[in-house]
Amino acid sequence: MMKGMVASLAAVAWISLAAFSASTDVSGTWDLTVESEQSTANPSLTLVQSGEQLSGTYRGRMGQYRIEGTIRGNDIRFSVTVRFQDQPVVVIYSGTVDTDSMSGTVQFGDYGSGTWTAKRRST
Repeated sequence: MMKGMVASLAAVAWISLAAFSASTDVSGTWDLTVESEQSTANPSLTLVQSGEQLSGTYRGRMGQYRIEGTIRGNDIRFSVTVRFQDQPVVVIYSGTVDTDSMSGTVQFGDYGSGTWTAKRRST
């Protein structure tokens, strides 16, 4: 009886760990709302996920740029290097994914920070 209970608990723990470590597939197009002290912007992202690696395209009022990042479980982090006042600025987004939505914080290089939310665009 005890061996059966231990085996059952081990199976439940293994299944829970597997579910926890599985990432949500974020591939697709996302519409963002980015808020800072200076303004609100509405860029879009097209993401391609390969395992834990992310790549894709950022499109916003400053142009179109390449994205690189990672996703581990529901934690997402990606960056885009934009040109601002003729200088490269690395913008880093970090947050969490919940199926068809994401949210988190953003750091605009040395120019401040803000928050962001995203919704997966319907296909």
